[in-house]
Amino acid sequence: MTANARAALVLQGGGALGAYELGAARRLYQDETFAPDIIAGVSIGAITAVLLARPARGLKPIEALEAFWQKVTVPGLFLPPTLRQYASALGNPAFFVPRCDYYEMASWTSFYDTAPLRHTLSQLVDVQALANPTAMPGLLVSATDVEAGEIKYFYSGDNGLSLDHILASGSLPPSFPMTTIDGKYYWDGGLFDNTPLGAVLDRLDTSVKADRAIYVLNLFPNKAPLPTNMQEVTVRTQNLQFANRTAEDVKMLDRVNEVADLMQALENLQGGNPLKNNPAYKAVAARHYIRVPRIISITRAEEVTGFGGSDFSPETIAERANEGYKQTDIALQLAA
Repeated sequence: MTANARAALVLQGGGALGAYELGAARRLYQDETFAPDIIAGVSIGAITAVLLARPARGLKPIEALEAFWQKVTVPGLFLPPTLRQYASALGNPAFFVPRCDYYEMASWTSFYDTAPLRHTLSQLVDVQALANPTAMPGLLVSATDVEAGEIKYFYSGDNGLSLDHILASGSLPPSFPMTTIDGKYYWDGGLFDNTPLGAVLDRLDTSVKADRAIYVLNLFPNKAPLPTNMQEVTVRTQNLQFANRTAEDVKMLDRVNEVADLMQALENLQGGNPLKNNPAYKAVAARHYIRVPRIISITRAEEVTGFGGSDFSPETIAERANEGYKQTDIALQLAA
């Protein structure tokens, strides 16, 4: 990648599947020149993003992310190996714990309390830098406005962010409670769009015409065998709900490329652009269309089954991290 490239990192949500992002980050940050201008994420991807973009003072990005996964690992030491994947159903001390106000159960809208996650992040994130709109890299997270039924993107460069924005992005119902920001209630951003690629494109620096790349980490594969029974139908439905829409985004981006090429052709006409004073041309020119970046997709190969998104056992976290590292390494070699 050239020195003045503009890069972005986009991270999907998927609970414990985020360990795959840990492995991918290990490989990406192994290259000391890797420094994305924007890091965007949804749900566990938002947590990964904030740890990489705003690590606590004294910590490198990858160190903060490593520390987080060490904290949220649930050993399940007193359970047989076959049951350790279910240990977090009883709570994850550094992430979420079961509610204990059973006398109010009739009015519950969630099963767990995420106060432990806020505490964990407060130890690993530079909260002051998070609130600073001039801090770099840019940080973008999304959440779903429960009442309006709309996706909301929160960008650090606008007014800065807080831990509330990170928790809002990961407030997946019915497990986790809604998060309130400025009087509005938010759920997990993945309910609307688990891959905020379009929002990232809107934030990239259009003044730079150099080679640009967006790295997209996908926790849910798009392709899978045809389901043959009801259990497989359930698995396939779950994965399709959170799989990325990159292919459709790319189709739209191809149209953007055509507009960018047309604008450039008009500007390069011998004798000047005959439409430069046309109001319609001015309106399009104001959008600063340029050719879109390269998109480097890094995707888990296997569908998520059963309690896969809740399996914080050390064996599974290590396995997914290794998977993320290896597949990222392959993707980088193919993109070179």
